[in-house]
Amino acid sequence: MAEQVHKHHRQRLKNNFLQHGLSHFEDHQILEMLLFYAIPHKDTNPTAHRLLSRFGSLDGVFSASS
Repeated sequence: MAEQVHKHHRQRLKNNFLQHGLSHFEDHQILEMLLFYAIPHKDTNPTAHRLLSRFGSLDGVFSASS
């Protein structure tokens, strides 16, 4: 059942980006979309939320040292 909720989620998010740009996105959605390319075929939403929680912001995620 959970798979049905997320079916086509990536495509919907990409379409939303193409129609509206990043100005209509929340930080977790921006990060989630970027993670699509690093983590194929997996729900990246929880990972995006965890990263933002740990580093505080998109800038914090992008500035984090390895």
